[in-house]
Amino acid sequence: MLVTGVTASACVRTTICDAMAEGFRPIAVKECIGDRIPGAVAWNLFDIDAKFGDVESVDTCVDYLNTLGSRK
Repeated sequence: MLVTGVTASACVRTTICDAMAEGFRPIAVKECIGDRIPGAVAWNLFDIDAKFGDVESVDTCVDYLNTLGSRK
């Protein structure tokens, strides 16, 4: 499950926590998450990566998505 959005300290974080509660392993797309304060993004991504899910670059996520069509 790829997660993007605004307000890393609220909506994004809550979505990731809810996804974990439902049995998903969420991935926060690093460059696609924002907040009113840049430091809030950095802190929340650090905390999400440590406790709740993974944080990956947009390039890594796009590369992964591109491989899905080639799998059989």
